[in-house]
Amino acid sequence: MKALSLILLAGLLVRFSVYGQLVAEDANGQSSILLNASTITLDLNAAALAANWNNFRKLAIEKPHQMIWGIDARGSNSDGVAELVSGGHFTPQSRISGYVALRRSYQNSALELLKRIRDIQDSENFPNEGAINTIRQLNDQVRNIREGQASKALTIYLNPGMNAYNFEQYTDLSTSTLAERFNRVRFRGAFLFAGLNYEYGRRWTLGIAAGFEHCDNLDSLSSRDYTVTNITVIGGSQLLSESKHHAYTGDYIVYNRVLIKTDALYFARLNDDYRLVWNTLFTRFCIPMNEKKINRVVQAGTALNFYKSEGKFAGGLYAQSNDIFNSLHTADSFTERISFGIVAKYAFGSIMTRDFTK
Repeated sequence: MKALSLILLAGLLVRFSVYGQLVAEDANGQSSILLNASTITLDLNAAALAANWNNFRKLAIEKPHQMIWGIDARGSNSDGVAELVSGGHFTPQSRISGYVALRRSYQNSALELLKRIRDIQDSENFPNEGAINTIRQLNDQVRNIREGQASKALTIYLNPGMNAYNFEQYTDLSTSTLAERFNRVRFRGAFLFAGLNYEYGRRWTLGIAAGFEHCDNLDSLSSRDYTVTNITVIGGSQLLSESKHHAYTGDYIVYNRVLIKTDALYFARLNDDYRLVWNTLFTRFCIPMNEKKINRVVQAGTALNFYKSEGKFAGGLYAQSNDIFNSLHTADSFTERISFGIVAKYAFGSIMTRDFTK
């Protein structure tokens, strides 16, 4: 609890963006890797709350083929927590998605021994001294196999989802009244990804996913507060009425794009209690379809998270370049296009499960 408090305090004081993540994800909380974590994540900077649930913990480790499923929901304020604290207007956003996957494990000799252990534990006369000694011997054999031969697993998945939000757009056009310049926009998006994860030994998990998104460029628009004052003259007196608007300006575009994501996670054991997971390099290739006004963008970064093997809290750091090749011409200096952040999350169970030798 003390460590979590320090992480949250640092997140409030740091002068960079803070995003809600699960484990070693990118700055938007996305990853191409399915992870063993059912969590609730609070994002202070974006006033966001995310929750996810999956069946990883119900998997039988001795089975070579297994189905995996999971769901994820997120609600946020695109204008950040400052608008909520100050009592200003805000733009609520919601996102929901799910996935279904097929996992194939390739260490057949170890799987057969694990199945024997499970059968002994499920027998009617368990536990007894003979069964316990047999399980101990089988576990030693499994450990020897895994030390001499890296375990491998391949996971193929589909990840559909949708997102929605409403906002006001200010258009500087000739209209009869100022109020008519504020238009209510309702955006409804959707996406579908296909992904592949490869687990190699205790240390590495590699992921790649490619998919289609129906999205918009709301993130590139600027927003501000407006006050429209109406004056009504009654006799020799004036009656004033005001209406406030929090609106976006700029060329608003709805378009389709292809998004390709890659991640490379490295797991390590720091001591008996603490672990780390390092996303050594993640990349994001954003490719618009039939829309010349939207540039192609390549993002890349790294993220490092720490967690307790049997704990429910985790936290870490990330660094990400949002525009590697300066396609958007936002800043000439490469360092100015890098964002940093501190993340924290709570899990219903242990954040990750990885076997490490003593």
